[in-house]
Amino acid sequence: MALEQKHLTTFDTTPDHHLSKRPKLNEDDLLEDDAQDTAVGAAVDFALQMLDRDQRRVGNLEPIITFSVAPHRETIGLKSNQFVGQICASLQASELSHDAYTRAPIDIVVALDVSGSMRIEKLDLCKNTLKLLLKELHHDDRFCLISFSDEAKIEIPMLKVNEDQKRVAMHTIEHLTTRGRTNIASAISLAAQIANSVPQPNKVRSVFLLTDGQANVGPTEAKDLVELTGIFVDAGKKSTSPPISLHTFGYGPEPDHKLLLDMAKTTSGGSFYPVKDNSQVFSAFGDAVGGILSVVAHDVSLTISVPVDAARCGSEIIAVHHENKREIANGVWQVYIGDVYAEETRDIMFEVTLASPSRSFVKDSTPAIPHALVELTYIDTIHHTRVGPVSSVAVIKRPNSQDLAWPNRDVAIQWLRVRTANCIAQAESLSKLGELDKAKKEVEDWIEEFTRESFEIDAANEPLIKQLQKDLAESLELLKGDTYNAYVDNDLGVRVRTHMSQRCSEPFTGKRNVYRTAQKTFRAQAFQKESALSK
Repeated sequence: MALEQKHLTTFDTTPDHHLSKRPKLNEDDLLEDDAQDTAVGAAVDFALQMLDRDQRRVGNLEPIITFSVAPHRETIGLKSNQFVGQICASLQASELSHDAYTRAPIDIVVALDVSGSMRIEKLDLCKNTLKLLLKELHHDDRFCLISFSDEAKIEIPMLKVNEDQKRVAMHTIEHLTTRGRTNIASAISLAAQIANSVPQPNKVRSVFLLTDGQANVGPTEAKDLVELTGIFVDAGKKSTSPPISLHTFGYGPEPDHKLLLDMAKTTSGGSFYPVKDNSQVFSAFGDAVGGILSVVAHDVSLTISVPVDAARCGSEIIAVHHENKREIANGVWQVYIGDVYAEETRDIMFEVTLASPSRSFVKDSTPAIPHALVELTYIDTIHHTRVGPVSSVAVIKRPNSQDLAWPNRDVAIQWLRVRTANCIAQAESLSKLGELDKAKKEVEDWIEEFTRESFEIDAANEPLIKQLQKDLAESLELLKGDTYNAYVDNDLGVRVRTHMSQRCSEPFTGKRNVYRTAQKTFRAQAFQKESALSK
């Protein structure tokens, strides 16, 4: 259900009219052009209209996602020697009860490695986790199990789950045995084919891939498997079908953790769980199940642009800090967020050059200039409706002075998060090139800056700041070894992914993670408890 639209006459905000890429104006042009007076006035009117529309609700329903946009600093004077501003678009998903019938139904395909290395104890643990998963499913959910070794095989066809189907599935799971080697490509191919063959799929679709080894049959090169994952997931997908998320689980030290992480990253909302020992099997699986059973929205997307008249005052988008961003028109950016779980937050940071209105306008006033228009669209999986566009405008005051507002604390914390993730990613890249000393220096320098900035905004005791500090310290310790190996590479990669996606994929419930939602915690702990009772 689309929001009621309010007719706007102030700006033409269609993509073709955004002027983020344009000839640069010199300072005299920016300050003396009287035509900009009208532009700034129009920009203020536009901001008020968009903010008014942002308050409207979808019918009589409370929005499943609340949405706001805020600048790092609300006031940046023209004489402050600041030329770039940071802006944060924040999304907050609503809560969801543990009642199965308040959530969106799911389609799930589990691809289980049954190669010879999945010895009796390991396979038995996986069997028990699958039985716990079946207990969580209700009659609107669909479940399919495939096993794979030298090739993939359908063990339980994709069917809606009822009590009879559960009993048959339990019996099938109990009688699984090990065989052959490991063909990961065949597992992903068959799983995606099954998921895409459902005529009327549910709103949430996922594939779980569980393996303890490396691909040694079929395509085995990591880059080929990652590319094939994207091809398989998209092949046969209907334009109206929800996306498929891939969640991968690597048991023990043998799996190629980077491969499993990269495969998960090719899909919308995918995640990777490095399960280091048997004690983490149930909690890792429970955490992932808690996520897919609490999806409240999918196809979540932001469109970020600079209104045309604000662009004429010198503002343009120069950076968008997100993995899934693309420029869809001249200076118009889209950020694809994918699915969002109950209680999750998403904070998208981007940077703009600051607008410079004319002197005649700012002589006796403090113009509040909209530097960015952000529009949110998504599909509400709980109420089965499309929402949006919901719009919000980022306004920055530009007085003719040296005024510099104190940073918005929430935005400042997210800006620290983004730069921490970028720092660890840069250290990872340097280490791969053998530049370990440079990598360590990169992290050490950022720790010093991070500590100073978090102290300045009085955020040193914030949970996210503490986790970022801990991850930086642990990353530095990993880099102090004499060699850069696959373990270090995987550990750094998981930390970057966690902070950039703002999603927990921690297999151990005893380790604090600020991104773990109540739903994921509940399922992880429940699975862990059930495993203890079954012993």
